[in-house]
Amino acid sequence: MSTVQAPPARPSPAERITQFIERNGGDHKCWFIGVTCNPREQLICEHCINSTRDPFLIIGCDTADEARRVEYSLRKKLGGWGKRFDGLDPAAIFVYTFRLSSATVPNLT
Repeated sequence: MSTVQAPPARPSPAERITQFIERNGGDHKCWFIGVTCNPREQLICEHCINSTRDPFLIIGCDTADEARRVEYSLRKKLGGWGKRFDGLDPAAIFVYTFRLSSATVPNLT
């Protein structure tokens, strides 16, 4: 009788972000976590990251509600930077994070 093993479960968006931060510097207070519908534009235009130098991660969620829950729970549990929005854009399904530097907005200076 053969046994078939289920593939390992994929980590949740929060777990994936936490693992990424821990692999790329670890101190959660030096990271920004946000939610948007257009992550590349947000990262490059608003936060001024350098995509070849600054570590960043973009995770797509199924809904904007899920993205907000992920962002809120990570900032509450681990600390770090971010900003709260009163409105909820249904297209804002991406959670993103980047490590703060002297060149990013906000920055470490």
